[in-house]
Amino acid sequence: MKILVLSDKKPGHYKQSLGIVQKIPDCRVEWVEIEYRAKWRDNLLRVFMCVFQGVPLSSGFIQKMFKWCLTTQTYNTLLKLQDTDVILSTGSSLGAINLLLSRTLHAKSVTCLRPSPIGIRHFDLAILPKLYWDKAKPSDNICQTIGVPNPISPELLDTDKASIMQSLNLQEGIYIGILIGGSDRHETITMDDAMHLHEICNTVISKLNAKVLITTSRRTPPEVNSYLKSSFENVEWCPLFVEPTTPSELEDPYQAILSLSELLIVSADSFSMVCEAASSGRKVSVLSLTQKRKKLPKRYSIYEYMEKQSIINQCKLTELDKQITRELNCQTLDNQLRDTEKVVIAIQHLIGKVEDKNETSYCN
Repeated sequence: MKILVLSDKKPGHYKQSLGIVQKIPDCRVEWVEIEYRAKWRDNLLRVFMCVFQGVPLSSGFIQKMFKWCLTTQTYNTLLKLQDTDVILSTGSSLGAINLLLSRTLHAKSVTCLRPSPIGIRHFDLAILPKLYWDKAKPSDNICQTIGVPNPISPELLDTDKASIMQSLNLQEGIYIGILIGGSDRHETITMDDAMHLHEICNTVISKLNAKVLITTSRRTPPEVNSYLKSSFENVEWCPLFVEPTTPSELEDPYQAILSLSELLIVSADSFSMVCEAASSGRKVSVLSLTQKRKKLPKRYSIYEYMEKQSIINQCKLTELDKQITRELNCQTLDNQLRDTEKVVIAIQHLIGKVEDKNETSYCN
């Protein structure tokens, strides 16, 4: 099977596509970065496809559209493409290109998420997280997932664990990973949150004789990041503090934290980080921080669903000390999120690589 992956260079979208293609056996992958001449050309192409996506278009006309809206380098790259089975894209800006290119290459079109405003009706397969289930009517071309596909799996993390511990000169013990996101219109991490988090770790972690591994993100407010760095870095019980913009001796510091940790504490603002943690085979606590609005964002309904499925546990900062103790004393592991595996099977069905087509229950 050959898969052509269209990329918009957004890290979150890249990880979703990467997670899928990495788990498809005997798969040849080609990546193409899509760049538009201008944002308004991207928007106009989407509007055009909203109206004409069901209308037959000649290859010559499609090539003219590509030449009009894409950079010369991207256009020339697309002209050279041939012999692909599946075209995979993630996000709205790639939806129209996927649909048009699949016609010229006679390939199956697969989209992660619901590209706006095009929708999913004319894709051969649409991978929809639970966030989007209520926006789509049941259809044979939909693969429903709880979260978003990603490259994380217990097998991947366990393979690297020993070498990471050796690189960091760490001893066997209890490690707790803390994954801090940032701020959006619904919630944020404040200085008060950061100070409270440090106080809890300083007290509870010492009692449990554990170690903390922590990472912030590009969306973490600068003043909060500075405080966390000064409070956690070089502390005996925190052997690893990672900033996304700081060079590291580790190939992937974020993945290293997932590998080493027995318990992952993830700030609730980052849905993608929660999904990655929930795919790790580790215990996961989703941490609610300061709310900007009284109404919770829709992702919390997914967290509630995941909690009912024993995939994660939710926790407020005021309850974190008790939550850490409870999780580490619990011998039962949470269920693992297996969205990526569902997607892989759905794609294999799409191109006829699975013999028993009644075997899967992942697509409606």
